[in-house]
Amino acid sequence: MKSADYRNAPMEKMSWNVFIGVVLGQIVSSYTLGIVGVALDRVPSSMTLSSTWLGLLGAGSLIGLFGSLLVGRLADRYGRRKFFMADMLALTLLSVLQLFTTNLATLLVIRIALGMAIAVEYTVGTALLMEWVPAKRYFRYQTYLLAYWAIGYFAAYLVGTFTTGFGDRTWQVILASSAIVSALAGLQRLVVRQPESPRWLASKGRIIEAINLVHRYVGEDYTVHPAPQVEVKKGAWRMLFSKKYRRRTLVGGLFYACQTFPFFGISIFLPILMENMNVTTPLVTQLLYYALMIAGVLVGIVLSNRLPRRYFLIGTFLASAAFLLVLSIWHQAPLALTLILFSLFSLTISAALVMDYAYPNELFDASIRTSGVGM
Repeated sequence: MKSADYRNAPMEKMSWNVFIGVVLGQIVSSYTLGIVGVALDRVPSSMTLSSTWLGLLGAGSLIGLFGSLLVGRLADRYGRRKFFMADMLALTLLSVLQLFTTNLATLLVIRIALGMAIAVEYTVGTALLMEWVPAKRYFRYQTYLLAYWAIGYFAAYLVGTFTTGFGDRTWQVILASSAIVSALAGLQRLVVRQPESPRWLASKGRIIEAINLVHRYVGEDYTVHPAPQVEVKKGAWRMLFSKKYRRRTLVGGLFYACQTFPFFGISIFLPILMENMNVTTPLVTQLLYYALMIAGVLVGIVLSNRLPRRYFLIGTFLASAAFLLVLSIWHQAPLALTLILFSLFSLTISAALVMDYAYPNELFDASIRTSGVGM
């Protein structure tokens, strides 16, 4: 009797452990990204930040996400587990380093390095989840990640807003607080010790190892079906632009970029943006923004699991573009209308983000999955 593929098995203990590990990684990633905007708003007046430095420090971790190009390639070559296990240690140490420097150039380097570490969670973590969670549940569980990501982002705002008592070093303490959440996530990975991906092992021809892993963690009744062998040279970045994959690479890259640029461009600098919009109650408005962000993700989870990918993506792009267009053109709009349009934009763009993990992972085979997602 032929054994069933392990991804057709029910959720086993190890699948849940991988899911929890990836969830904690998403919380750490969003917290680390979100905390910088609040921290920069608390920089003492004695440190004069030019608009250039404000922009560079705010976007430093996003610049570091370009490291996903390298991380994805390495994870396809050497496996998911090594990077997944070491990542939280790197995030913790880098976060702590922010306590010990006020040099802007050094801080920028640290923020870029943090972005490179976050790239591991976005590429390796989501791929590992896809390759362990049952196929029928994969898309739903990938969309769930964004709900936890939004919670981490909101938590960063709350911690940054209400942390006081450290004088001129308060902003550094706020930045370094990400070390606490990354250390807790690292402890979970150290205790559980997530295994390698059977699908990746099979894609490298290591079938016996993959089957033994499945038998150990899923059961003797399941196996991993051999994946088509891919030549090493085809695992390079140029494979992503081959006839088979170039359309997928283009689709995945364009929709991802067009979602994340406006989202982070607004949310990271939200405290400063509120001041420039002449909002008289910035704290209330910002809390509303984050509440709508979480609500938008929940709406996105429901809709994305019911609508075709194409319709969901196009619809959310058109709606968010319409809201931003009115805000961009009508500078003197009544404050109430401005806040309504801004809230609708927040809700829509947050709903759209649920596709950022699920869809790119679907576009690529296991042999080049993290390279594709990294790109």
